[in-house]
Amino acid sequence: MSGKLLRYPIQITDPGRQDRELGVGDGKQFWRKLKWVSKKGEIADLKSRIMVHTCNISLCMSSIGNSSLARIEISLLQALERQEASQDTTDTAMELAPIARSQTEPAGTSRTKELSEVCEEPAEPKDMGLRRLERAFTGATLVEPPADLTSDLTPPMSDEDVSESGSPPAGMSKAKPIGTGRKRKASTFNVQDDVKAFLPSPTAAEENPEIFPNRPSWKRKASLGRDMPSPKGGKDKLHHDQDGVMDVVADAMNELAEVRQKEQSARPLRIVREDPLHQVDDSLKRRFQQLAEEGLRIRRLSAKDWLRVATWWLLKARSQVPELQSHSSSIASLRTCNGGTSQAYVDLLKSSWILHAIILDENNVSSLMTDENRKLFYNLSDGVNEDLSKYQPPDTSQRQALMNQNTNIWELLQPEEETSDTGYLLPGSDNQRWITVEQDDVGAEDETVLYRTFVNAAIGSKKYRIKSRGAPYMLILSTTDGESQPKITIGNQSGTISLTRDITPDDVQDGLNHGSPSSGDVDVKDGIPLNFGKMNLTVAFVGDGEQQRFMDFPRTYFNAVKRREPRQIERATETLLFNRSVEIFEQLKPATLKPLDPRQQWRSCDLRVLETTCKEGWRTTRRLAISSSAGERRPWCTDIFLPLSNVRISRKGTAREAIIKWSDCTHEQSDRTDGNYNRMYSYIYDENNPNIALRFLFKTSADATDFENTVLKLSNPPIFSSSAGPDSRLVYNMSDTETLPKNYKGILLTQSRLDWKYSDLVYIYRDTDFIHDSTANRVRFPHVYYTDYISSHTEKLYKPDPGTNPHFSHCEKKVGNINVEFDDESTMFKFMSALTTNYDLIFSRPAHSVATKAPRKFGSTKSNKGQAQVQLWQERRNTSSGHNKHNIRLVSRWEGPKVEDKWLSLPIRPGTLQQQSQTKNDHSNRLRFPKGPYARGRKLDMKKLAATDSKKTAGRKGEGSQREGPVTICFESVKDREEFAAAVAVEAGGGKELKKSPFDELMGLT
Repeated sequence: MSGKLLRYPIQITDPGRQDRELGVGDGKQFWRKLKWVSKKGEIADLKSRIMVHTCNISLCMSSIGNSSLARIEISLLQALERQEASQDTTDTAMELAPIARSQTEPAGTSRTKELSEVCEEPAEPKDMGLRRLERAFTGATLVEPPADLTSDLTPPMSDEDVSESGSPPAGMSKAKPIGTGRKRKASTFNVQDDVKAFLPSPTAAEENPEIFPNRPSWKRKASLGRDMPSPKGGKDKLHHDQDGVMDVVADAMNELAEVRQKEQSARPLRIVREDPLHQVDDSLKRRFQQLAEEGLRIRRLSAKDWLRVATWWLLKARSQVPELQSHSSSIASLRTCNGGTSQAYVDLLKSSWILHAIILDENNVSSLMTDENRKLFYNLSDGVNEDLSKYQPPDTSQRQALMNQNTNIWELLQPEEETSDTGYLLPGSDNQRWITVEQDDVGAEDETVLYRTFVNAAIGSKKYRIKSRGAPYMLILSTTDGESQPKITIGNQSGTISLTRDITPDDVQDGLNHGSPSSGDVDVKDGIPLNFGKMNLTVAFVGDGEQQRFMDFPRTYFNAVKRREPRQIERATETLLFNRSVEIFEQLKPATLKPLDPRQQWRSCDLRVLETTCKEGWRTTRRLAISSSAGERRPWCTDIFLPLSNVRISRKGTAREAIIKWSDCTHEQSDRTDGNYNRMYSYIYDENNPNIALRFLFKTSADATDFENTVLKLSNPPIFSSSAGPDSRLVYNMSDTETLPKNYKGILLTQSRLDWKYSDLVYIYRDTDFIHDSTANRVRFPHVYYTDYISSHTEKLYKPDPGTNPHFSHCEKKVGNINVEFDDESTMFKFMSALTTNYDLIFSRPAHSVATKAPRKFGSTKSNKGQAQVQLWQERRNTSSGHNKHNIRLVSRWEGPKVEDKWLSLPIRPGTLQQQSQTKNDHSNRLRFPKGPYARGRKLDMKKLAATDSKKTAGRKGEGSQREGPVTICFESVKDREEFAAAVAVEAGGGKELKKSPFDELMGLT
């Protein structure tokens, strides 16, 4: 028995021992891993179930929260059923059309009636109204919606919906919609009746549809009932029913908007009780009532408009007394006996009276339930009570003196301040964003207000403008995201004037030259004239130092960004080529085009390209000026050297994005010595190694394209331009006014490589050398001039001092070569003609040889100068000049490497080829000119089309070797010879068609 008991522990421990022998570790840990693997699937299943239940609960809560979803769903289902029924009816009618024609009329009528009964629609629901809210004025109270208001918040349901649900919801009642009111009579006019009688503004009706259900934009568009299509005109009926689905969707959107408005109305409104120490007395109430009614005789206001009027007077009070603008806790520190503080106190009473007597009327409380009106109401009530608490309560004598202050509710308008045709007091939506209590809330979301004040202004021409009193205009200094320039805006209380434009340095200079007026009246001599394009006005500040504080903002900004303005340079002129605002400016790594670490990125910057033109045209340079927005606390400006060519630009990103990279003059070079083993340091310009990369995001794609064209082209218009895909070739007229005045040509080639575009600019002078390859449509210039940019630190035995970076110093010339390729011969001819002054290229062909000696009787007549390129140039016809209009010149260039005077030029006299063809019927590829003068030289004068700079006249620069003798041209084919002769005959006006050669007749060529 004991032996059996001893065997059981051994058997139990055997599995664990085997696992340890397998190297899986502790036995318990192994079994835990097995159990985790087996339960892992169950855990994943539980997680998925929890997720599904969570989604179901969220959907249920959303459906419960929005009680109109069920009604909208039912309407959509009914519309879809009607559409399907219409389609089925149309298909059935099309199939039974032959049978229907054979049957009698009553049968078809009964079928249509049956279908109409099946698709009968429910009646349109009646609009539901909101009951008036009750007010309570016991301290800081909350106006809660009454209990029966909950029933009104439920969307209306149709009779069919009620029948399907069994019974209408509790509290559902069919209330009549609120009417638009009766017309106002002058004898019984008051502010409260006017608010009821007049229709609200369009914005108020859209924001409060539950109060104004009869507005056209919030009416149900049409009944959902549709006639079923008949066999005749079934397609039109089907399309009519498809429109019904769209109407249901539009109604659903209106229902959701109404639910949103009703949810806002259900939230309580916090109202602060009027301060009993600063209540408006009866005399001022009657004065305010009378003045408000006078303004309302021709205007009508909504609750939102009244909020803006009350905010206007609160802001004016704060502008007159600086103590009101501070948030200090000093109470009862101001007295109403002072002139300035008394007027500010009256303005606060105006705002308080409008707030409690008009805005908080029980007919307008529901209009305050929107989010925007709530915020404006809270800020206004808090601001009025806070500012009034800083005054000492006035006594009886002081209250009598308050009647002598300005108690007008409406600011006076000048003759040229036109009233809006809509009839509303505040029609301008532009002015609305400026009239806010808090400074941080002023303007749109992308605007930042730097300064806001009230000023006097004389508006319009001298014939109609009137001197204003009391500063009835608001002047705003602001900036806009994506734009760098500060903007100045002036507006009035009624919203009929809202003028905005950019501030320029000239405005700041004019403002500093004018003194600040000492009185409240506008004096044209002391005011600052401002031109807004369509209207001129003169602005005068009323506060002490107000003008100086207003001008400090733009003056500080323009002083910080002074480097972006054109400079006054001796012996040079700088002009502005490009000026745009960019949304994003960022520095990149030139090699990888990745952002720097840390990232160097700025928003709302000003980008300018300025060009410096020297007395010598080839020394022209540019600079890139980038400045911050006026909204920055610390404005900055930087300018970067920009070469005239070899600037790479990429537009591979968005259409508004541009990336450019180029080289400046800071590449270190230290591979030279001074001869005594001392290393010399130079900083050079390397066009093939860009070390500056910038990224710009413009406001529009057109701005990015203008920037690309500015960088890749010259500022002056070209005399020749041709494009082949992304590549282009342009020719410009260039000139030097000093030291040696001369005219020459500039060739700009724009090329593309992968995603980058760049340009090469070279200069060609009058005496030049070129190789014209007519077979490949290519022109090679072996000697052209480039511009090399020299830095301020070259060939010195030391490096620059720490903190001192090398910069561009001046320009020098360097010699190179360039190839220009074309797609067709005509474009190549026009390009070559642009390089001359008075000639056009009309013929160019290669020739086996061009000989300048008479043919020998014995021996070979082949020239040892190699092949040549023969061209014909015709002088441009100008009737005003006395030159021969048939002047044609022959130009030839030998390709032999041992020939120094490669160019030959000679004039072709009229009739030379005609006499030759009459004397000898030669149909070979040779063409002989009789003995005559010709010129030889190493270059070609592109003005006279004459060979120049001959070896024999090296001492006399600009002259060619004048010689005399016959000239024989051996073309590559007979066709080339005939085309040469035809070109001379046609351009010379011979009038006779040359006889065809046997070779042309054989080949069928003309």
